Amino acid sequence: MHIEEISSSVEDVSQGYAAKFAIERSEVWFLLKLQEELGELTQAFVNLKGMSKDRGQSDEERRIAFAHECADVLAHLLLLARHEGVDVEAAITDKWLRWAVTRDE
Repeated sequence: MHIEEISSSVEDVSQGYAAKFAIERSEVWFLLKLQEELGELTQAFVNLKGMSKDRGQSDEERRIAFAHECADVLAHLLLLARHEGVDVEAAITDKWLRWAVTRDE
């Protein structure tokens, strides 16, 4: 699955969630949700590394929680980029992949 396909599917889920809970996805909402999810990712990382109080989770539960928060951050980043008309694949190619070393080098 390509980034655009994932982005489109995430958009569909987000629209459905917003409709179900009467959430207005305003201009600022996209950035604020990303910030919220970054905070949750930070907390999950702190838990994963054993740097917080014991919440009674197993190592596997902490790893799963961290993975889910990674997914949330990526999903909300894709939503923000989509809302602002950013072609994420093109931006990554332009910003990052132009520096990629080919396997032959």
